[in-house]
Amino acid sequence: MTDDKKPTLRREPCDPQPDPLRVAGALAPEILLELAARERALRVWSRRVFLGSTIAGTLGCAFGLAACATKGQGAANLNELPLGQWQEPPAPLPRAVVAHSDPAPEQTPASATKTKPVAPKPAAATPTSEAALPWAKPRFLWAKGAPIRAELNPMLPVTCVTVHHDGLEELIWTARTEDVAARMEHYRVGHLGRGWADIGYHLAIDRGGVLWQGRSIRWQGAHVQFHNEGNIGVLVMGNFDLQRPTAAQLVTLKKVLVDLRSTYGIKRGRVYTHKEWQDAQTACPGSNLQPRVEKLRTAIGA
Repeated sequence: MTDDKKPTLRREPCDPQPDPLRVAGALAPEILLELAARERALRVWSRRVFLGSTIAGTLGCAFGLAACATKGQGAANLNELPLGQWQEPPAPLPRAVVAHSDPAPEQTPASATKTKPVAPKPAAATPTSEAALPWAKPRFLWAKGAPIRAELNPMLPVTCVTVHHDGLEELIWTARTEDVAARMEHYRVGHLGRGWADIGYHLAIDRGGVLWQGRSIRWQGAHVQFHNEGNIGVLVMGNFDLQRPTAAQLVTLKKVLVDLRSTYGIKRGRVYTHKEWQDAQTACPGSNLQPRVEKLRTAIGA
């Protein structure tokens, strides 16, 4: 028995226009992240040290959140997830192709011209190929499924970052690792249900200020309609029309924005909230987080 119909490859929609500020020949995001880690601009932890420190941090923040622990916490209905943030463009233009170049080899000093050129050092084996920042809690701690890679688009050189909240009616008050992991998986399953290939955000900050890896930096996100190319999505966990961000979340958000800007060369004026994008019909990231992001941008010169 033969099947004459071949399955059509379905991919997440591309944006109708590439970012006009993208620089031709810019390095791929995973290469920039590798270079930043190699130059020790970012701290890369081993899995053992990372797990130990995050467990200690979670225990510490639990006391600060004890007053909120009595509020209900459970899995929200998938129908309560925010509406899709983009759709298939009516007439997409051809996708821009950017050539990624490898880092330039080390130069031989003029005083050593008679010796053989020094070979470039091999890239260090660091966990920088997936998470947008290497100090994020790794994906394997929460995800119960892999991305649908055939439906993803490669991430183009990074030009901007966008801050979100989840906007769910079922509020999260806890910072327990198992509860946060369940919430992250809830996002992923809900986004798959909307036809996306994976969780839409690249990073997420829980109520205790712990940073979690979402979608790999290798792949374009799905978090701002028509503006996903080269755009890193950062979720601050909670509904900030009904809650306030914790002090720990704001401290981590500041560090995240500083690290993302320095790692990927994001220019001043290119740190957004979701509602600030043109034609974005949303209140995200909520009335209680929007002014905090504005103050953070001023403080870090973003």
